[in-house]
Amino acid sequence: MSDEQTAYIPPVLLQNLGDFKDVAEEAAVIVYNPEFYIGPFIDDEPRMRKLTLSAIGVLRNGIPLTFRYVIDDVRDLDRIAAEILRDLEHRGNVVRGSVETSRPIGELLAAWP
Repeated sequence: MSDEQTAYIPPVLLQNLGDFKDVAEEAAVIVYNPEFYIGPFIDDEPRMRKLTLSAIGVLRNGIPLTFRYVIDDVRDLDRIAAEILRDLEHRGNVVRGSVETSRPIGELLAAWP
């Protein structure tokens, strides 16, 4: 592969929050994306059901990688997420958003047989 050619590298999915915190210190930016469960009743408070954390721009062997950690199926996720985000804010730039993970359409069409 030449220096001018680009390749899609999917995010690395981590299984441990501690590992994510370690790589987050080296990230250019940390992105968090909460998903909420909304009950069937109008007066139900939305509760967080899933939190996706992404550490973007972590250099490994000169290649910028994205690392991801997903938290779900946890009781009181709203409180736990607030603690995690507070800790991550001390480690780097934290923003709320999402990270596009699909390959560009041009690459998908070029790979089509």
